[in-house]
Amino acid sequence: MIECAVRHSQSQDMVLSSFEDPAPVPRIQINFRKDKPHATYCQNCKKPKCRDSCEYGAITKFEDGNVIIDQEKCTGCWACIDACPFGAITKEPEMAVAFNCDDCKGYDDMACVEACKTVALHYVEKKVAVVAE
Repeated sequence: MIECAVRHSQSQDMVLSSFEDPAPVPRIQINFRKDKPHATYCQNCKKPKCRDSCEYGAITKFEDGNVIIDQEKCTGCWACIDACPFGAITKEPEMAVAFNCDDCKGYDDMACVEACKTVALHYVEKKVAVVAE
């Protein structure tokens, strides 16, 4: 979670990011299920309920399958948080925006995968269905 927050910080530096205001926010959450760590992240649903719940058009499902929240359009109404069946959207009340995992777009690997010292996390390319027209 720390590496995720640093990756999405303004400085992208572990030390400097701790001084940023507002503080960087991780796009994933680590919780425990049956005494084992479990990463909660965006499942990039085929028909995202979060997108359907957003009256402001802040959530887009892209051709590559990613569901991304645009912080410029987000008003902090939190409807997407209530709509997400996986609890994968993070509330940032200070900035009044919602965040979800963006698969670290623009980077070779995801920050959480790079940071995992036990190699327990792996990134698997999504299978994108191609619809013939």
